[in-house]
Amino acid sequence: MRNKRGQLFSAILVLITLLMCGLSIMVYSVQQERVQSSLVSPLVVLDVRDNLDIFEMREKELVLKSVESSGIDELAFKAALVSGFNDKMKDFIFSNLTRDGKEMKRGEFDEVSFLDNILYTVQEDSGDIILKRNEVGKSFELRALDLTEVNFPIDFAFNFSAEYLIKKVGSKFTVERI
Repeated sequence: MRNKRGQLFSAILVLITLLMCGLSIMVYSVQQERVQSSLVSPLVVLDVRDNLDIFEMREKELVLKSVESSGIDELAFKAALVSGFNDKMKDFIFSNLTRDGKEMKRGEFDEVSFLDNILYTVQEDSGDIILKRNEVGKSFELRALDLTEVNFPIDFAFNFSAEYLIKKVGSKFTVERI
């Protein structure tokens, strides 16, 4: 009789254990479905970073083309640089643009003047040119896809700048990032 009670008790413990495992799996799956609606995808942040890398490659090519066409003359170089911006480069710079923490909406300012007077500064240094892209940024709010559940929006701010040294080596120009 005693062995039968032990067997019954062990069977009850196995059933309780299986019930608890099933319950925890069910709770986990329900929570995972709800959490997906409240999480923000980092894809937009990664896109901005990738687009910055592409922009900087194009910018370096444009700097080299501009200095080859204009020489070491500061004004001619800067004019060639600003006029050489294509639509993709302008879209990257002017989309979600912030300067000194303030949003700059496209169409509310002169873009060519911004590129020429604010974004880029050029100075000559003992026969070389130093091109500086002043600090500007991008700022926007990231939200989850499904706003019916709990949502954790994230404010994203990304500032960037660069400085290039342009040298004449022999008959060719070199561009290197400082």
